[in-house]
Amino acid sequence: MEVDRTLLAKLLSMTDSPHDAEALAAIRKANQLLRIQATTWSDVLQTSGPEAPAPVAFDAGPTPAELPPGYQRAAQYRDVFLSESIILRLLAFPFWIFVEILAGIDPGMPLDTRGKPLSLVFALCMLLSVAVWLTAACYLVFELD
Repeated sequence: MEVDRTLLAKLLSMTDSPHDAEALAAIRKANQLLRIQATTWSDVLQTSGPEAPAPVAFDAGPTPAELPPGYQRAAQYRDVFLSESIILRLLAFPFWIFVEILAGIDPGMPLDTRGKPLSLVFALCMLLSVAVWLTAACYLVFELD
């Protein structure tokens, strides 16, 4: 039985997803398809002889443009922020939420990480964070007595 190369190509193109769970699910589905067809990747990728089908062309989409120094994509900025310790992220939780929302809305959006707008948002979020932590501390101190 011949493997459905169109379906296999669609599954493999999904492995380029920025979401790790989606990419992993796609490769697992592709492996499951091969198991059902009782074939291997070597058999599928072997293209010797005249009966071999034409290679499937994948549209990788537009290549991302180079960003000027000081700019990062929203998803990259989120990943860098998430590499910080959990204590620092909790101290800056309003900014953490802001970064997650930005990366969720448009992961490819370029952010000027050295610019005034992002610095202003960071400063306002930090002030909000300090106010919330102080309020929580005061509540705990005065309510426990």
